[in-house]
Amino acid sequence: MPTAILVDNSRDKPRLKQILMRHSYKVLAETEECREVLSLYDRYHPDLVLIDVSMSDGEGLECLEDLRIMDPQAQVIVCSELSDIRLLDRCASLGVIDFIQKPLLHRLSTALDKLDNDN
Repeated sequence: MPTAILVDNSRDKPRLKQILMRHSYKVLAETEECREVLSLYDRYHPDLVLIDVSMSDGEGLECLEDLRIMDPQAQVIVCSELSDIRLLDRCASLGVIDFIQKPLLHRLSTALDKLDNDN
C-alpha cells in the first residue's frame, strides 16, 4: 500500500485525505505546519507528499525546496489556492508531479492516477 503525508491547513484537508485513501494511499501523518514536513518525511519516507504551498507558518515553497534537498526523488503534488505563473514555474522546476488549484480537488484523482501509471 502506498503511503502519504498530507500537509494542508484548509477545510479541504478531510476531503484530500479521503481522496488519497480512495486511491489506496495510507496517510501516515497530517500537519498544518511547514516546519514539521521535513521531520515527518525523514521519519516515514512516504511515497507521496501532498502539500499546500500557502501555509500559515511559513513559505511553502521554501519547505518544498528543502524537501528536494533532502530527497531529490520525493514524489510531491502541490494543492493551492494560489496560481500565479511564477509559482507554477517554480513548482515545475522543483519537479512536482502536478499542481492542483483549489477548489478543483477532483483533479487530485487524475494526478494520483498519473503517479500510479508512472510507477
